[in-house]
Amino acid sequence: MKIGKEELRNLRDELEELLNFIREMERGELPYFYRYFHTMKSNIEMFFCIGCDDIADFFPVLERDWKASHMLFIGVQDYDLRKEHPEADPMLCLYFARLVAEVGKYFERGKVEFVREGAV
Repeated sequence: MKIGKEELRNLRDELEELLNFIREMERGELPYFYRYFHTMKSNIEMFFCIGCDDIADFFPVLERDWKASHMLFIGVQDYDLRKEHPEADPMLCLYFARLVAEVGKYFERGKVEFVREGAV
């Protein structure tokens, strides 16, 4: 996957959708991994506000937080929506998995290329 500014905007939007879903479901104490997704979104917003161009230098920060969101025992992979909300529609579990997968596609090993804006 080629990562340029447009992809970073898409990633930010997908993170926002994921964060909104988690906030709606939890309405109280948020799961531990939430903070890493929020940090990723905030860092992308700062990247654009500051006017940075070097995505290759910035992207490792996002990768660090993506890995942190998957820490053993407290990461997103251990979050059981049905256990936390037994009354929830099972389709919500699939929707949540899709939201996480949409963010995760940017971090597939060996498949990331960076686009230099303005390069020919």
